[in-house]
Amino acid sequence: MTSRKGFSLIEVLVAMSVLSLVLLSLAKVTAALAMRSRDNDLLTKRSASLQLEANKFGSAPYDSLRVWSTADTNIVRGNFRYKRHLVITKSASFINRYTVKIVITPALDSTKKDSVMIDRTNPPSTTPLCRLGC
Repeated sequence: MTSRKGFSLIEVLVAMSVLSLVLLSLAKVTAALAMRSRDNDLLTKRSASLQLEANKFGSAPYDSLRVWSTADTNIVRGNFRYKRHLVITKSASFINRYTVKIVITPALDSTKKDSVMIDRTNPPSTTPLCRLGC
């Protein structure tokens, strides 16, 4: 009997089985990376929107805070939609102090809320040194 060169059917089946296992594990890793990328995208957009809202209320004139509407507002920034919930309270212990709480709720996933609190005080009209005589 002469030996033939080539692969036997068993060798081909084993090679295909190993290749399929490698491809399945690669598909699983790719799916996990895609999910992580989606979550990071939402987190980045949520954080950027929260920072923009905090900057807006941090730079607004102090006197405008008492008349600012606290109604929930739906906002769209690019392809990111969210609802802003705003609570502005005047401090009972300090005369010239407001606390602003901003809550961002993404329209895509309402369980991923994020919030920030800002304390705003009314700056004094004069400096302590001028009270001594400027």
